[in-house]
Amino acid sequence: MTRLALIGYGRIAPKHLDAFRAQGAEFVACCNRSEAGRESARTDGRIDHVYASIGEMLEREQPDGIICCASIHQVYGAAREIIPSGIPVLLEKPPGTSIDEYEQLCSLAERHKTPVMVGLNRRHYSVVRRAVDDAGGLESITTAAAEWSEDPQHFLKRGFSAQQVSRMVFGNTLHGIDLLTFFAGGCERPQITAVSRGEPLRWTMALQGMSERNVLATFNSTWDAPGRWRVAFCTAGRRYTFAPLETCEVMTSGTRDVRSIEPDEHDKQFKPGFYRQAQVFLEMVASRQAPAEHDLISAGPAMRLAQQLTDACLQSAAESGATA
Repeated sequence: MTRLALIGYGRIAPKHLDAFRAQGAEFVACCNRSEAGRESARTDGRIDHVYASIGEMLEREQPDGIICCASIHQVYGAAREIIPSGIPVLLEKPPGTSIDEYEQLCSLAERHKTPVMVGLNRRHYSVVRRAVDDAGGLESITTAAAEWSEDPQHFLKRGFSAQQVSRMVFGNTLHGIDLLTFFAGGCERPQITAVSRGEPLRWTMALQGMSERNVLATFNSTWDAPGRWRVAFCTAGRRYTFAPLETCEVMTSGTRDVRSIEPDEHDKQFKPGFYRQAQVFLEMVASRQAPAEHDLISAGPAMRLAQQLTDACLQSAAESGATA
């Protein structure tokens, strides 16, 4: 039985517990900064051993793998403490809130030979996998596009600072950017336009470019109006649309029919993507080799675009006097 340790018991942690336990893994310990979090891990999470210190937990428990669910603005610090242990880790996104932090984590993982997998669960959606297979593989994709909305006021009301909210391009938005690069490949020199509408965090941003796989990649995001997240890709004669992201509709040239690609039973039973993500991570723990498709390096194309978009938004905000 694989022995796992959990770091951070918040809203997403129970979803991981369900998916891993369904595959026979055991959670032997949890670390949380707050006493309330540690108590929730004991009672709700049914984890007997809880700690306030990551170092103490790892020294005493010696787990086979670590699931890090630290918050967006704490995950970098937690990862810096975890990675030198050499223990395989599933690191919830984002792997840093700047490209500098991300690259430091990559260097640390390489130095300590630590297998690191990033928790970008939307890559693991069964509808995404089935759509790619239906399309004839990633090499068949000709265009990919993502539309993304965020609500800064929502995060501000939750207690995040304006500076922290400005990093949400690396937080929630990273899922959309990562799906774009998953479908299209990396985009080294995109054209980026960002506009600050005269108030702090009232941002709109757009990106377009040809990817390394010769796919036309487009990203649009507004922090100024509500909207559902939407991702689509096209092949010759077909369009695959994910809106909401857990679903997929397929349109084919020459027909008016729209067919659906259905999620598998695991995505119906658990938070979508989490069962397969857990499966891949457990395989990584057993082999002590991070799969190239899902390792820390694989997050690089999305992280670089996130940095470029953030920089463009911050520059526009500074020019308009509406700093974060």
